[in-house]
Amino acid sequence: MLIPKEQRPLPIVIRRFIPTRTSRLRMLAHTRHIVLVTLPLGAGTGFLVALALRGLGSFEPMVLRIGGRTGLTILLPAIGLFLTTAWLSLTGIGEVSLFKDIDLARKNPYKVFPFLTSLGKIVACALTIGFGGSAGVEGPGKWLGAALGLQYHRFLRAAAVRATYFRHLARPALVMVRSGAAAALAAVFRAPLSGALMAAEHHGLLSAESLVPCLVSAASGYVVFSGFMGYEPLLPMPRAAFAVGPRELLWALPLGLATVALLVFWVPRIPCATTAARRLSWHVPRQARAYLGIVFAFSLANSSDAFLVLRAREAGFSIRAILVAFLVFNLLAAALALPVGRLSDRFGRVRFLALGWLVYGVTYAIMGTAATPAVFLAALLGYGAFYGFTEGVEKALLADLLSAEARGTGFGALQSVLGLGALLASPVMGLLMAWAGAKAAFLATAGLALAAMVALVVWGRWGDRT
Repeated sequence: MLIPKEQRPLPIVIRRFIPTRTSRLRMLAHTRHIVLVTLPLGAGTGFLVALALRGLGSFEPMVLRIGGRTGLTILLPAIGLFLTTAWLSLTGIGEVSLFKDIDLARKNPYKVFPFLTSLGKIVACALTIGFGGSAGVEGPGKWLGAALGLQYHRFLRAAAVRATYFRHLARPALVMVRSGAAAALAAVFRAPLSGALMAAEHHGLLSAESLVPCLVSAASGYVVFSGFMGYEPLLPMPRAAFAVGPRELLWALPLGLATVALLVFWVPRIPCATTAARRLSWHVPRQARAYLGIVFAFSLANSSDAFLVLRAREAGFSIRAILVAFLVFNLLAAALALPVGRLSDRFGRVRFLALGWLVYGVTYAIMGTAATPAVFLAALLGYGAFYGFTEGVEKALLADLLSAEARGTGFGALQSVLGLGALLASPVMGLLMAWAGAKAAFLATAGLALAAMVALVVWGRWGDRT
């Protein structure tokens, strides 16, 4: 007897991949439990994030008004930092390390998010953001959602002791932490899918156990949040019409291929690169610390040459004369660099570097007090000699202090010191010229340079670094 085709059983190979009725019912019950657990968590988190953002929206203008009335607007971030530090010290909470806490929650969430400590850290974040010390709310938002998720898990665990029904809803604490973080991120970014993926991902890997709870929690959190704050996206799209044509597809194709190539060839190597970076030593070599400190002191006197242009104009130079003077100045610096470098190889670096700093201090003092263009021009040429005496010698001295394997770190530290000094020197020079006049500003700079020169000579003799 022939069996109709529609009644024939499926091959065994195919039936292995089709779940049985019992498996489908279990999966349905499991999904229902996930929805019942995470929907309230996401909705509550979205509601609290909306309240927090509205509170910050009212708190920040109030702080700005107080700062405007008292003339302390520019100091508000510093005041907020002081209040936050005082709060954390008085309560004994310690540091607020949001991403570190979330990373540690993978091991022991209950140790990372105690209830009172969580409230204290929320207050600290509110003070920092409210006073303008930080503009980003995604980090505190994610942490707040994670803390709410753990408190929700604590409630479910206590309820399961009294009611059998809640035992079926039990989920791991880490899943609840991630679900709360997903709802908060979905609310902050106005993007539920992105919030769920960001919360479920850890070091480039998605947690299968947490993905569905995060999606449900993020969706409910976004709906509740949008009910209070509106559906306007965080970054509104332009209103102009946009059409996808062949040209757009042609540009998108290489971009997509490049992204896939990065994911395939580069992302797997990120953990190795991170491990290698942790093994690097970021400390400044001990042998060069004193020298770099003295160089930093001198760099505070080495302000921008734009102030020399202003002083030259005050001394009576025309724009064309200033250009010619600086041309000669650069030629003199270039002409002296090579012979001075050779002499420093023979007679010692410190002597020539100290001589260059001495020339700098004297020429700055002369340029600050020069009454005639001729005197100023002579001092400017002496300033060119300073560059010839110091540009190469300064770096050569550092190379003498360090071993070959530490020179890269040492030169990097030198550039950081010089950059920081230049960043501070020019504003200070400008303030001095505005408040006390050009003469006082140039004389103060000269004094600081001469003091650094004396410190260099003392260090060279004491440390035998000639």
